[in-house]
Amino acid sequence: MQDLRTLAVQIGWEDRHFGAQVKAPGFLFTTEGDSVPGVLENLRNLIADYFAHEGKNNPQWQGIRVEDIAFECVYDLASFFEHFKELKISTIAARAGINPNLLQQYVSGNKRASESQAKKIEAAVHHLANELRQIALT
Repeated sequence: MQDLRTLAVQIGWEDRHFGAQVKAPGFLFTTEGDSVPGVLENLRNLIADYFAHEGKNNPQWQGIRVEDIAFECVYDLASFFEHFKELKISTIAARAGINPNLLQQYVSGNKRASESQAKKIEAAVHHLANELRQIALT
């Protein structure tokens, strides 16, 4: 049985806006906005409205409040690099062992990354995050 307190949210970037989609028992909500926090807030409001109206008698949601729900964001490459502008495509490409021009084509949507290429990029980002977590500044 799916833990309904953590919902996967697909995050995309198109036409200079973030888009988000969440699917769970009883609903499929999509929204867009100027920022990832903005689209997550929109989704939270849509879910609150669902709980108050159509979903109030849905047994799968009984005892769960909108405040109990956490979102797990799943980004496409364009939305990831747009949201985390601090990360340089060329640096992540080098860490992943991918040609920077190829990663730029993935990000721009001109080419689609295979699952193995996406996993290399994800691993490079996670490795960088782990390195950053170990830093102490004085």
